[in-house]
Amino acid sequence: MSTLPPGPRTPQLLQWLSYGLLPYATFTRAAARYGDTYTMRMMGESYVVLGDPEHVKEVFTGSPDDLYSGEANRPLRSLIGERNVLLLDGPEHLRRRRLVLPPFHGERMRAYEDVVRDVARRELASWPQGAPLAVLPHMRAITFEVILRAVFGVDERPRLASLQQRLDAMLAWLTNLRQGIIFGLLGPERMERQRRFRRELAAVDAEVLAHVAQRRADPALEERADVLSMLLLARDEDGRPLTDQEVRDELVTLLTAGHETTSALLAWAIHDAVRTPGAMDRLAAREDGWAEAVVRESLRLRPPIPLVVRRLQRPMTIAGLDLPAGATVAPCAVLAHRRAGLYPDPEAFRPERFLGAAPPTYGWLPFGGGVRRCIGAAFAQMEARLVLEELAATWLLRPASPRPERVGRRGIVIVPARGGRVVVTGRRPAPAPEQAQEPDVAVA
Repeated sequence: MSTLPPGPRTPQLLQWLSYGLLPYATFTRAAARYGDTYTMRMMGESYVVLGDPEHVKEVFTGSPDDLYSGEANRPLRSLIGERNVLLLDGPEHLRRRRLVLPPFHGERMRAYEDVVRDVARRELASWPQGAPLAVLPHMRAITFEVILRAVFGVDERPRLASLQQRLDAMLAWLTNLRQGIIFGLLGPERMERQRRFRRELAAVDAEVLAHVAQRRADPALEERADVLSMLLLARDEDGRPLTDQEVRDELVTLLTAGHETTSALLAWAIHDAVRTPGAMDRLAAREDGWAEAVVRESLRLRPPIPLVVRRLQRPMTIAGLDLPAGATVAPCAVLAHRRAGLYPDPEAFRPERFLGAAPPTYGWLPFGGGVRRCIGAAFAQMEARLVLEELAATWLLRPASPRPERVGRRGIVIVPARGGRVVVTGRRPAPAPEQAQEPDVAVA
């Protein structure tokens, strides 16, 4: 008989509040009581939480025809719409994924390395010295400009200021704690009917659709390689283009998902690296593999989004449980990433654990997995590595407080509660030029 495993019995609203206010502790405390697999209930939904990498593997290697991600993520449709790579399922998802993926991989991705360095240097140049500074807003400014330039083209930045302002205003409203509680109480359908929400969304849509119309009319459209142009040039099997609404949904998805999680990654990486002796010095020296190790360790210890969700399209056995069709399984990064068997001293920030070692496939899931793995995973890690190296090479930093910051929220993304505050103590001295070595002289 199909049944869900036991889990916390507190009211759903309290479970939602706990998840919102104490996201890491919510999972670790429940797992300590109920084990690696348990059920949590929020907003009228039940989630079978999975913390064992072997059970995560069952989900990520399962057929995408049986495990729908878009259907499980439907609460996000209020903002990003329904016709995008995040919410589509089945063959339509795979077709859209192949369309959107290329700019974020390979040579096209590497072409943005100079853009990332340029944006980071300009943002870092004006940092004040001697007073506490929250790094999160600055990291958001960097990652937002980078994704804007990747999506719309590197020459479009001056004309995107209004769109950035509109999207920023909407995200600021959506991601505050009060709106999170309201969202939990109302659910996505009733949230969509809120007058303030509709007004903010309409302003964003007007800006996005104006850019879409402008680009459709560009006589050089076929010569461009940015995401917007690729979407407008795409055709399905019958030769039909994407509608303006479909293009809009993809763009808003990329703009929101493409910078909120990366800025959180950067804020946490800085928060922990400045508290780790030698970590920033090694970043400044661009030690081979160190920046990549810092990024991977930050994503392990501080995954920006703790759950990956899939909805069963038929009865399935997962984690030894016979689960019914319609059940939602949720591999949990917080639990998988803190297993002592995989990661000795799992609560500690130790980037060296990833030097010369790739993360375990099913025990490291900040970007999900399987055919639904985040299309921007490689891009985000490249961007974070470069920004961290630029920061460390520019400034000497110390924590604003010796105590680590509590965990906070920006919507569904987990961030340092006070923005990852640091103090700039001065400019990092330029490295001394290497001394030429005198040749050895043999003495007869």
